[in-house]
Amino acid sequence: MAMTIADIAKIAGVSRATVSGVLNNSPTVSAKTKDRILAIIKKYDYRPNEIARALALNQTGIIGLIVKDISNPLYSEIALGVEDVCGQEGLSVIIGNSHKEWDREVAHINLLKRRRVDGLIIFPLQKGADVRHIADLKKEKYPFVLLAEIPGIEADLVRADDEVGAFQATEHLINLGRKRIGYITGPQSALASDRRLSGYRKALKKHGLVPNDKHVIRGGWRLKDGYKVGKEFLSCETTCPDAVFCYNDSVAIGVMRAFVENGVRVPQDVAVVGFDDAGVGAYLETGLTTVAQPAMEIGRRSAMRLVELIRLKDNAQKPKKLYLQTKLQIRETCGANKKGSVSVQKK
Repeated sequence: MAMTIADIAKIAGVSRATVSGVLNNSPTVSAKTKDRILAIIKKYDYRPNEIARALALNQTGIIGLIVKDISNPLYSEIALGVEDVCGQEGLSVIIGNSHKEWDREVAHINLLKRRRVDGLIIFPLQKGADVRHIADLKKEKYPFVLLAEIPGIEADLVRADDEVGAFQATEHLINLGRKRIGYITGPQSALASDRRLSGYRKALKKHGLVPNDKHVIRGGWRLKDGYKVGKEFLSCETTCPDAVFCYNDSVAIGVMRAFVENGVRVPQDVAVVGFDDAGVGAYLETGLTTVAQPAMEIGRRSAMRLVELIRLKDNAQKPKKLYLQTKLQIRETCGANKKGSVSVQKK
């Protein structure tokens, strides 16, 4: 028959509450008593009933992480950061993949709540999406941290500083002598795309360059989106840009493929810069210059904040917003004659 807390308490000559205090690392139990109880636990190979313990503490020791596409190396790195912190804290992680679909995001959140996870880290859909399910979390004082803002909802947030990263990438191209710099945006629903567009425009304005609206083209996040826009640039009635800043690395790689197929040399004819530094960019024949997001750190810091919210049990406090610094990872596609990373400085 399996040992119980009552059995441990009887052997140690203490109350069940004292044994529970040791199991939950309570500071009220003396070191001598704690050592005696731990020795008994080890001797009898006692294993707590996790279900009963969860009910008693009203916690399961599990958190949920919802991302848009776990096959994207950026999200995988974020997940690794979350798991790193949770492992240190004795927590488990359940990952949900929304595939950038609203109904899947809602379904994952509802399922994880029914499973009584202690809190959520969410990379949500944004512009144009129904966000009542996130607003409900706020009303319920359910612990959660966002990895992207949702207009109208004040919540804890951890993300990279997109605008500053885009500013530096664009300014870097300008400093290399590029004058006709285009920007391929992300999907319509992505606020990050708007922030990167803002950083791009601010850099042009600082250097007295006027953006050509025909060089700012709606793209997406996939390789095929970049390939399609690359074809559009080549058929543009106006002069083709001499540099292209892209919403992410996948778009940048798609653009380069379209250029190369049509005899346009990268970077001699057109420089290309991506965003994220997530995946194969460094291993291309012509290495991709890109703005590197601190994905692992985003995961770590979001998990740290969620653990804080869970343990403080005080979700009435003002939400904290953390914007992490990016780095410009210089490789061959921008046309620079040097490689390396450059930290972004606020402008």
